[in-house]
Amino acid sequence: MTRTFTRLAVATAAAAASALLLSACGSSGSSSGGSGPSSSSGSSDTASAPAAKTGTIASKLILGGPPEFKTRVDGLPGLAKNYGVTFQKFTVTDVGGPITVNALKNGQVDAADLFTTDPSIKANNFVALADPKSNFNAQNVLPLIEKSKATAGVKQVLDFISSKLTTEALLDLDTQVQLNKVDPDKAARAYLQTLNPPTTTPAKGVTITVGSANFPENETLADIYADALSAAGATVSKKLNIGSREKYIPALQSGDINLIPEYSGVLLQYFDKTSTAASSADVFAALQKALPSKLEVLTQSQAQDKDAIVVTAATAAKYGLKSIADLAKTS
Repeated sequence: MTRTFTRLAVATAAAAASALLLSACGSSGSSSGGSGPSSSSGSSDTASAPAAKTGTIASKLILGGPPEFKTRVDGLPGLAKNYGVTFQKFTVTDVGGPITVNALKNGQVDAADLFTTDPSIKANNFVALADPKSNFNAQNVLPLIEKSKATAGVKQVLDFISSKLTTEALLDLDTQVQLNKVDPDKAARAYLQTLNPPTTTPAKGVTITVGSANFPENETLADIYADALSAAGATVSKKLNIGSREKYIPALQSGDINLIPEYSGVLLQYFDKTSTAASSADVFAALQKALPSKLEVLTQSQAQDKDAIVVTAATAAKYGLKSIADLAKTS
């Protein structure tokens, strides 16, 4: 779930990458609802993908997603293990970003790994397939913080935010920022005003640097944390759009940043690739044990942003798809 697009500069780069991807796929790419094998090269990487089971619905479809989806425990291996689902081919797109969305819209892929709070799902009438076997584990939003900065006052502020944040609120924030082009910090400040936060200053005297990954939702969450702490008396600086966990986890451990919004399930997988925890409670418990000694997670919110296998309405109707399990049915 490491999203990899920024608001403006990276959007331009993503558009260029999208053009390259679709050009590479060419006219032989998959059409909506499935097609024969594609002869494209460069954009597709099937070396680590399980062999497709012929005769199933999935064996007729091309799946798009981030490179790590090939090997992630809940990626292609998990779909094969938990549902018996293997696709005709896996095409590398981006991490739940515009390349993936456009590839699905334009029929270059038939299914895609997107995220449940992505506003493009509703905007494009996509269908997110149910995951009854919990292949994708819980992904509760929560603060990941350097222990030395987790004072009682800082915890009070961030625990208050987590107690209020819901999936519905997260979807609304994503819609404002990603579709309506509202500045993330403006959306964050407006959201905080709806919460009626305490007017005390329990974080007074604390100096803290808040970071974010390089995708809009995480930046908005970082703005919420930073603005709430500032209002509570802390001296706050921001380092946004840092990049993936490979960049910002070392920054946390070195003290270059002190706090970042995270997602419980993928954070657990980052530190413990063998974990099989799935429920919110189990993931949170396992995560606390897996973290390095300098870091801790605070109270998790109700809000979740999980991976989902998404198809177009036309593909869902053609094959009668409601669940990931349906992809294993004989076509």
